[in-house]
Amino acid sequence: METELPRSYKWFTRLELTRFVPWQFDRKIEQSSYINERYRIECEKESNVLTFGRRQDMDTFAGFEVVDGIVSGKVIEFHLSFCQNEPGWNTIRAEYSDFFDFMKRAVLPDMQNFITGVDDVEDYC
Repeated sequence: METELPRSYKWFTRLELTRFVPWQFDRKIEQSSYINERYRIECEKESNVLTFGRRQDMDTFAGFEVVDGIVSGKVIEFHLSFCQNEPGWNTIRAEYSDFFDFMKRAVLPDMQNFITGVDDVEDYC
């Protein structure tokens, strides 16, 4: 697999912009991660991802779509069951054109909803 990551993701990680509670991004991405394998097992369509992030409060992950062994800029948000899926279970929750689209439409709204709750910012420092 060719693991050239999208430039936008490289910028975020290089600037250490990796924690957007409840989302957290990996600084180092593992091609052979267990989550990538579970996605292949649970996804009903033939699709592969390179997982780069996870939501801390549920089994929801984000990864770059891998097409013909090449990491694309498209982001897939997916929820794993870690067991045998029921027929019709859709692992893919949403798809985004690129990393900035994912940040704008998923991560920042989730963060805004999360920080209006009872948790205090000191709990995450």
